Formats: sequence, structure tokens, C-alpha cells
Amino acid sequence: MRSSPVASTLALNPLKNPSYPARTHFGERPALEARIKACDEKLGAVRRKFALLGNHPRRADYAKLVFQLQGARDQFADAAYRMVREAGGLYHEDHERLEVAERAFSFILRRWDAVAP
Repeated sequence: MRSSPVASTLALNPLKNPSYPARTHFGERPALEARIKACDEKLGAVRRKFALLGNHPRRADYAKLVFQLQGARDQFADAAYRMVREAGGLYHEDHERLEVAERAFSFILRRWDAVAP
């Protein structure tokens, strides 16, 4: 019975715990950063439009949506930051958090598009 290449390289390194799963998701980072950048661009467009409202009677309602959108973006960025550094079940948990945050961002953005002047 042969051991896997990952297990054999970990066994050679005394600083690595062989029972801890290897972190192999660092390659996903550029794609996640691109998705965060896309969220930032959309959020920037919403903020620019919000800044043009001035003393609009429903400005408080729009501000609430902008802050919710910022919160969803922050949750997305936090999950993306953590996800590439995790292994095993924690990776999958953060992947789920990432998907939920992305859906929330899209939902709030659709709400903004529906009510924004």
C-alpha cells in the first residue's frame, strides 16, 4: 500500500502536523478577488447614485439599503478571505457563507434597483 504524495511530503516536514488536512485552496484566491472587485464596483455605483439624492424625502430608506449592501459585501469579503485559508469542513462552511453573502448582495442590489429614483 502506497501513501499519497501529499501525505509523504507532509511526513517529511517536521513542522507540519500530518493529521491536519493540507490547505489546497490558495489557487481560488484570484477568482474570489475578482468577484469582490465586481461587488465593490456595483457598490460604488450605488453610492454615487445615493450621493446625488441630496435631500430626497426617502433618503433614509435608500441609506438603509446602501448600508445593507455594504454589510453583504463585507460578509462576502470576509468569507472569501477565510475560505482560501481553511481546510476540510471549515472550507465548506466558509464556501456556504460566501454563497449566502453573494445571494444577499444580489437580493439587496435588486431591491435598490427596484426602488431607487
